[in-house]
Amino acid sequence: MFFIDLKVNNKKLDKYQKKVVKSKAKNLLVVAGAGSGKTFTIVAKIKKLIIEGTLPEEILCISFTRDSAKSLEEKLKEENIFIKVKTFHSLGYEIIKKHKNVNLISDNLLENIIEKKLNKEKHLKEIANAKFIRLGYPDPIFNKIENNIILNSKSKERLKEITKTFINLYKSNNHKTKDFKEFEKLNDKKHIYDQKKRHNYFIKLIKSIIIEYEKELKKHHQIDYHDMINKSIEIVKKIDIEKYKYIIIDEYQDTSLNKNNLIKEIQKKSGAKLLAVGDDWQSIYSFTGSNLEIFTNFNKVFPNAKIIKLKKTYRNSKELLKITRKFICKNKKQIYKRLTSKKSNKNPIYIYYYKNNIKEIWNEIVKKTENQNSLILGRNNKDLYKIPYIPPEMQFLTIHKSKGLESENTIIINLEDNYDSLPSKINDSEYLMYVKPKSNDYKYAEERRLFYVALTRCKNNNYLLVKKESPSIFIDEMKKIGKNNIIVSK
Repeated sequence: MFFIDLKVNNKKLDKYQKKVVKSKAKNLLVVAGAGSGKTFTIVAKIKKLIIEGTLPEEILCISFTRDSAKSLEEKLKEENIFIKVKTFHSLGYEIIKKHKNVNLISDNLLENIIEKKLNKEKHLKEIANAKFIRLGYPDPIFNKIENNIILNSKSKERLKEITKTFINLYKSNNHKTKDFKEFEKLNDKKHIYDQKKRHNYFIKLIKSIIIEYEKELKKHHQIDYHDMINKSIEIVKKIDIEKYKYIIIDEYQDTSLNKNNLIKEIQKKSGAKLLAVGDDWQSIYSFTGSNLEIFTNFNKVFPNAKIIKLKKTYRNSKELLKITRKFICKNKKQIYKRLTSKKSNKNPIYIYYYKNNIKEIWNEIVKKTENQNSLILGRNNKDLYKIPYIPPEMQFLTIHKSKGLESENTIIINLEDNYDSLPSKINDSEYLMYVKPKSNDYKYAEERRLFYVALTRCKNNNYLLVKKESPSIFIDEMKKIGKNNIIVSK
């Protein structure tokens, strides 16, 4: 009788959502496809726990970003449930502040250290893999000139970005300076001659930057965003955490190794049950350190785990589901799920070709979507400048920022066969091999998931704007997969 009465926002749960809410599993993974009502299910689960006597302060609820945490918090308030939804970082900082007197890092500390180290680096030419044509023997004066050329070129900015990304991944995977011995061994094993020498110089440079950076943080009693997680893990290992009975995590597919380690330690100390909700098909944040294998290997990470799939979507049409499933499932190393929908739309995707730029077809797109809420989605922030004008009912976002949102229609741009289009052909730096989570080696795996996210934002239609002479490889694939349900402009 309980489930006859349990509603969220006056809506009843479907049979898969009920399974989640009823489950007593110690460790439960909910695989929630796009539009399947994952937030709705989380709210229903918390509502049931509180009805049964669990106190709000006994529920640790975590979401990936401040915006998603705030959104979940508001939805709970609508049900008269008042729980502070935390991000991993706010949780970690809260734990640390209770036991240590620390402050958050000043914005430019790392930037200044990197700048200083690069300016003094003697082997910058080798690290940047810069090619100079020179006759005669090596000369100190020429070396200095070459270094100055690099320091005043785009190569320096590229090196700075690589260095910051390396440190980001290094700390999100909770590496220590002792791990540099393993990096050196891997270099010896993988590389020879000039490449080995180049990597060796980079490893020494990045190690010196990290050592100085950590020294400055300690000196000024400061922590950075990764320390909020890593240092809170150290504290949790030493203290009692008994108040939590349930840990509920949203967007679990974006979890990094150190964030997951924090949850494991809290669960170990509190004995809490864990409910993790997410969708591996929408994992698009590996550059921040998220590790998809934590999600796909949940039953290895958390023993005796149960997995429930939400199989109904309330956003997309069944025709769009069929197309996007075939597209995303080319990568067999993901969790297979077959979403269903009561909605029907024979032609959920329209492909519009232009010769030179979007201006040629833009008025037609605006007319097609007139008086309908629409998202314009691009691969990069700079894609905004490709749009002639944006009517009031439209909004531009990058695909990354659109995750979790929905609209009547989506208009997807920058679908060219270009290095910074979709899929992006910008390769990760070779130096990130030491700290980047293992990939499943499927070509364009994350870019494929990114396109899937873009396609599944819409309730009605997707409009794909494509350059006729150089279409993205994804466009040709989509036309083959959905040949009976895609309308192509002439």
